[in-house]
Amino acid sequence: CTCPSGYALREDRRMCRDTRQGFCFTEVLQTMCQMSSTNRNLVTKSECCCNSGRSWGPQCELCPLPGTAHYKKMCPHGPGYSTDGRGMDSQVATKPSWCLADNNECTAQPSLCGAKGQCLNTPGSYNCECQKGFSLDSSGVNC
Repeated sequence: CTCPSGYALREDRRMCRDTRQGFCFTEVLQTMCQMSSTNRNLVTKSECCCNSGRSWGPQCELCPLPGTAHYKKMCPHGPGYSTDGRGMDSQVATKPSWCLADNNECTAQPSLCGAKGQCLNTPGSYNCECQKGFSLDSSGVNC
């Protein structure tokens, strides 16, 4: 089995996994990718799309909608997890390599909680903490 450029052979040696790196975009407006100026981390498509990203990469590839067959294939364990082995926290990395990797949403999208918030990674999700004098809005992710 040979994989095309940007893909690597999975451990089962039967399928290829996407290892391409690109920017994750939080908004798509009229087919244009939008991203905050502080979000400059390169991530895989599954890290982006399984972590509330809306589009990914230089071609602004749309992420599949949660609940669709394509989303379930890309994010088989639901939002906040990927199976590409990236984004692991130190406590997760001590587990066997076949276990789920927790995506660190805070690393993948540093501006997730806004300019006045701090992102705290949790297994399968994240929380936002606001600076003193600020509080979370109704979305729970902006201070």
